Amino acid sequence: MKVSFSKIKITPKNLDGVRMAGYARPDTCKGTLDDIFAHATLILSSSENNNDKEKLLLISIDILKFPISVADYVKKKISEAFNDISYQNILIHATHTHSAPDITGEFHWPGTSFLDVMKGIMFGINRNDEYVIWLSKKIIKLVEKLNEGLKNCKIAWKKKQFNPNLVINRRHPSEIPKTDLGVISFRDLDNKLIGIIINYQCHPTTLSFFNNKLSADFPGRIIARISEMTQGQVKALYFNGAAGDLNPITTCGTNYESLEIDKTPIYDQLGTYKHTRRLGYRIAEVVMKLTESIPNKEYYQELSFQSYIKVIFVPLKDPRYFSLAWLENKLYYLIKKYILLSVVKVLYKKTNFPIFRLIKKGRTVGAQTILQFIKFITKKEENRSEFSIFTVPGELFEKIGEKLIYQSPTGKDNSFIFQNSNDWIAYLFPLGEYIEIGGYEPVASFSPLSGYYVHKMMLELFAEIKR
Repeated sequence: MKVSFSKIKITPKNLDGVRMAGYARPDTCKGTLDDIFAHATLILSSSENNNDKEKLLLISIDILKFPISVADYVKKKISEAFNDISYQNILIHATHTHSAPDITGEFHWPGTSFLDVMKGIMFGINRNDEYVIWLSKKIIKLVEKLNEGLKNCKIAWKKKQFNPNLVINRRHPSEIPKTDLGVISFRDLDNKLIGIIINYQCHPTTLSFFNNKLSADFPGRIIARISEMTQGQVKALYFNGAAGDLNPITTCGTNYESLEIDKTPIYDQLGTYKHTRRLGYRIAEVVMKLTESIPNKEYYQELSFQSYIKVIFVPLKDPRYFSLAWLENKLYYLIKKYILLSVVKVLYKKTNFPIFRLIKKGRTVGAQTILQFIKFITKKEENRSEFSIFTVPGELFEKIGEKLIYQSPTGKDNSFIFQNSNDWIAYLFPLGEYIEIGGYEPVASFSPLSGYYVHKMMLELFAEIKR
């Protein structure tokens, strides 16, 4: 097998007037704390027959979200430029930093209200297409560098639970998150560390609503710190796990019982770049220790993989129920269905890169999206082992993520979830969270049933793979 790692800067050339995504800020971008990048790794499978060798491309981009329309456009451009990299074997992930350019138009107009964001969703179309096209060309150059840098390697992986008061569940503060830190490690045949794929669970929101400067947030500091610690010899890229309801602890403190009563300090944290560096550096140091703890005997030189794509349909529907949250939930649902969706449908054909891929089944309108499951098979002499990466199109709540990890065909310790990959349609929450609590997450989501359908369809995909 062979591997290569590389990155390319995607900081806009001109920051004047650039709208930043993640928060409905009153101002445009005012500068840069650190540059944003597209990071990627290219993996060439091992086979005695060169015709059977396949390439797998994993891309992680310092951006809030990547709608399927943009992801598919980029994948198409890659496959056209490199005929040995198929659509099926490309994974595109958004790290979900809240300090990067808006590419969907949702945050085009200044303001902090629900109506301001609605205005952006309805009328922000085609506002950022120039940046999207420029970004896609940058990614093509990135893949060119990857193809030129392939080298022989061996692979290993490891996970551990890691949360020493770094991450909080913003909806249930007293429930301490059991966050997994995972690494997929690559060494050359002389046992020198080449690169690391990092998988952790935390919203990249160390920087508060008041920040108006570009940053990759803590994932960028993880990668920068690993480069510093290894004198630039080790490359890394970051993929977020199930972190839909998990926030970094910056200024809210760790009095979880008090925060359970009043969650305002969590939602109104005042994190600065000091907190960004602190979290990134802390994780980077543990990543290096975890990677170095993998014994040489657990590395494999032979690798093959199978990539599965499942196309799913998520209807815009509201479940039947009654609770204290019902009235507010129903109000937002009706606004989305009868006002927001109506306008979006009228403008849909004029939109180059729609936020959602809308389709109709019978009388039901829904979003079409995809799930991806990549199974890796490694061999060394008589030993064989498997691990997997699987993706969801949105911000996955920890509880669903935990269930999926335990039910994965390759088992908990050999499975990695990459959220916000290949698309973004919603916060992916359990129905109970919607019915009993509500909150802003359902408001920002395509459908309150998104989490239910993604969970259900992923289990179906697991079953198909096991067969």
